[in-house]
Amino acid sequence: MIDGLPLDYAHARASARLAQRPDDRVWPQIRSARTVAALLEAMRASPAAPAVSGIDSRASPDDIERAFRQQLRQRIMDVARWAPQEWRAAVLWTRHLVDLPALVQLLGKESPAKWISTDPALAGIGSASLSERRAILLGGELAPIVRALDALLTDAAPTALHAALNAWRLQWRRRWPRCSADDRLQLEALERDAVTHLTRFATVPTDQTTDVRTALSTRALRYMRRNPAQPVALFGYLIVAATDLERLRGKFALRSLFAQART
Repeated sequence: MIDGLPLDYAHARASARLAQRPDDRVWPQIRSARTVAALLEAMRASPAAPAVSGIDSRASPDDIERAFRQQLRQRIMDVARWAPQEWRAAVLWTRHLVDLPALVQLLGKESPAKWISTDPALAGIGSASLSERRAILLGGELAPIVRALDALLTDAAPTALHAALNAWRLQWRRRWPRCSADDRLQLEALERDAVTHLTRFATVPTDQTTDVRTALSTRALRYMRRNPAQPVALFGYLIVAATDLERLRGKFALRSLFAQART
């Protein structure tokens, strides 16, 4: 990482990456594709090809989950490299947001999903016993979230996920450096939009999920473009990237499940 980079440098790099998003020409092809192979063909013939790195036509749903999680982590690492040094800790903390549902599983009594034991960021935890998982997590960066979940004394997954999200938000804000009142207001507004989306998305009817994701992405893109020299641009870009990858993951996972059902 290079120290002393200005925010507008990160904005320029992120803006250039937006050219790799699936566009209005690619999404119809993605929707009409019936197999993972057809999806890969459509993606690899477009500027969005880097998003499917690590996926092949025989990918299982677990393979797809792992690949897209890694894609998001890579984008977070990219932004951390571009960002001013004082904002890197806050940027890097966002890589844990995608892990919150897995964290709730790892600390619950039920066996965690199989993909967790092969995920690079969670390797060595998923296959451990519950007490071992808790000890490992308490010894790392996610300890404040583990303690917040301990305080619940309940296995109610939605409640646990909300508690994990609130603990994540508190730690994220603690990683903000000193900034102007306007910088803080913009970050808080973007945070409210993201949290509202995350807490409501599970109850959205399936036929409305694309519209809901698009609405969040559009708002995040607006924050990014209107505030090129403010820290909110960094996180706005990450939300845009995350919603695109989440949407692609759903398309790929569904085709993979169909393929498994036919065999």
